[in-house]
Amino acid sequence: MENLEIFIATYIDINLLLLGVALIWFVARKLFSNTDIGKAFTSQFLLLKFLIICAFLLPLALTLGTNLAGPSQSLPITLSDLVLSQYLQGNLEMSPSYLESILALRQNLTSKIATPDHPLIQALVIGVLLTTCAILIRSVLTVFKLRRILGSAHQWRSFGRLKILVCDTIHIPFSTRTLTRKYVVIPSSMIDRPRDIKVALAHEIQHLRDSDVDWEIGITVLTPLFFWNPAFHYFRRQLEELRELSCDQKVLARGLLQVEEYCNCLLRVCADRFHRPKLFQLRGPEVALVEVRKGLIGNRPARLLANRLLSAADAGSFVHSPKKLVIIAAALFTLTSVLSFAVQKPHDWSQDRLMLSTIINLERLENRNRIGLGTYRSY
Repeated sequence: MENLEIFIATYIDINLLLLGVALIWFVARKLFSNTDIGKAFTSQFLLLKFLIICAFLLPLALTLGTNLAGPSQSLPITLSDLVLSQYLQGNLEMSPSYLESILALRQNLTSKIATPDHPLIQALVIGVLLTTCAILIRSVLTVFKLRRILGSAHQWRSFGRLKILVCDTIHIPFSTRTLTRKYVVIPSSMIDRPRDIKVALAHEIQHLRDSDVDWEIGITVLTPLFFWNPAFHYFRRQLEELRELSCDQKVLARGLLQVEEYCNCLLRVCADRFHRPKLFQLRGPEVALVEVRKGLIGNRPARLLANRLLSAADAGSFVHSPKKLVIIAAALFTLTSVLSFAVQKPHDWSQDRLMLSTIINLERLENRNRIGLGTYRSY
């Protein structure tokens, strides 16, 4: 049971940190827009991936370090400790019992999830587990659908582990991979348009070169665990947007393709493809040339396409020095590290918590004396 509570506490830490890091990245992108890095999508993409890795690994590292070193060696710089310190200094006005209930809320929630004896908690846990199973089933069906597409496609070219296939059942080029092979799948309707094939191959091979398919697979694997967290979906959209903008910049920076033919290819592939899909349409672990799948709200694919066309029109590489990227990454890592400590579970018996417990006991004793004095006077 103790290991289960540790797992749940770490899971809560990751979700809280994702929310905080999403805010950090939102502010960072606003600041980037006013500088030259605002159009350096490759640099932004690298920073975003680094930030996401930190958001997932730091809570795991802190949990592992705390368990190995012991609670007495953990760092007492959590948000709860800061709030409690401000209260003891008289900067916050509230009942000590109410403050204790707030500080104990997370621990109580962890215990109730680990041992769900309340009907409401049981229903919540069952609902989350059923949704997770549904997403897992969809992922499995997606893999079978992808395997069926690859199996029905015809091999056109082969370069080592890379295979270029032509398929009659798809309309948009995409790249994907298995454990041992990488694939670029081209729709058969594109065969009579050699310029479009040239653009599609350059784009999708760049995705494979940058391991974008691996990231898409990783996000797909994590979706059943974090589907309810809005920050997770925000990062997924940011990854998709910066992935495409970065890939466009890299492909055009080589100078092998004209901007006009590149943009025209994107428009032709997107023609008549912006439609609202079925609610339960399968989404495979692949990276397509263009995004045409809408969400339930908004018209995000059209906005992404417009951004890609505007970015391609700039036709700049916008490469920054590694030193500048390291400085920005260090700043983001520092902010994420501080936040990861802040969202940690408060210590059960710190000096401040003992003082708060003493204040609560004195308050209860005073209430009992007041009640006893009132009863004595009534006689």
